[in-house]
Amino acid sequence: MEQNDNQNQNQNHSQMPEVHTYTPVKLTDAFRRLMFTIEKGKTIIEGCTNVVFNMNERVAPQKTQFLGCRKDKVTVELKCAFLQILNIETVDQVFEAEVFVQAKWQEPALQKAAELNDKSMYDPTEHWIPRMTVLNAVGDLAFNRRNFAVHFNQKGYKYPVVTLLWRFKGTFRENLELKHFPFDVQDLSLELSTERSADEVHLIEDQQALSTVNTRTFEDAGEWDLYEHVETFRYSTTREYISSTVHPIIFAQCRVKRKIGFYMWNIVFIVALISISTFCMATEEPNTVDRMYNNVTLLMTAFIFKMAIHQSLPTISYLTYLDVYVIVTLVFLCLQIAENSLMACLSKKITKQKLYTWDVFCIETIAVIYVLFHIMFLVYIYLTVVTVKL
Repeated sequence: MEQNDNQNQNQNHSQMPEVHTYTPVKLTDAFRRLMFTIEKGKTIIEGCTNVVFNMNERVAPQKTQFLGCRKDKVTVELKCAFLQILNIETVDQVFEAEVFVQAKWQEPALQKAAELNDKSMYDPTEHWIPRMTVLNAVGDLAFNRRNFAVHFNQKGYKYPVVTLLWRFKGTFRENLELKHFPFDVQDLSLELSTERSADEVHLIEDQQALSTVNTRTFEDAGEWDLYEHVETFRYSTTREYISSTVHPIIFAQCRVKRKIGFYMWNIVFIVALISISTFCMATEEPNTVDRMYNNVTLLMTAFIFKMAIHQSLPTISYLTYLDVYVIVTLVFLCLQIAENSLMACLSKKITKQKLYTWDVFCIETIAVIYVLFHIMFLVYIYLTVVTVKL
């Protein structure tokens, strides 16, 4: 029995090392397989990276071609048509309009398409485009649609002609010249430019069609008269861009003239009546207090009209013609009050007969100056405004 126990113990002792030597062998194999898998995955990731890099290298030339790879300076002809002018805001110095712009240029890359008479070969995402923009737009355009057309064998052109048909609607900024208000004539301008530099693009007026304006759809005709012609001129600037690159600009301007009826009847006529009413106070005694009180009341009334004018004008650093007229009227009213004060002082030092004589003389002098001012002011308006409109 003891021998059997010893044999069993020996067998147990002999089996223990076998378990300890067998387990490390399996862990080593597992780690080897794991390392092999990691190396294989790393190889796959590097292969995918190379594939993506090669795809990016192939896409890069297409992006360059979209931005334009033409080495020559492209001449782009522009025609602008004001389809509808909706509203002109004097206070905000903006106007709302719907506009159609036609831009055309020659494309030598379409020579093969012209030989095959296949216009479908033109793709604006692959061929050169001028990348037109409106510089004086306020915010985003409410409506913006662009179409392209190709014309082969166009008369007067060596290569096929690509035409951009651009229709948009929005609000546009315009610095109004209000010195002649309300006899002013305003230019409503569109600043058409391109994101390309002046070394790449040469913007000119269309040589075959004139820019136009539709006067029948003018919605602000109650306050303005719209002229039937459109003027265009060229300019260049770096102001609207971050870089110092020079960009070409074409200004397309239509012209409107303000109708003066509202301001003449509701402001000028009323202020003139107030100023004339002060001469009616001459019927009262020169030294009475009521005479001065009435003139002060008329002065405050004229001042209220002066404040009403500012509600229809933006904040400007100069006087308009309407401002000048109202301010001069206020000065005449102040002269009338000063004359009343002078007569009140003289009434204590001179006789009543002499007081009447001096009162009549002062009122007649003020009246002559008042009439001469109106004559000279009307002549000045005619020379500076009416002749310009004609």
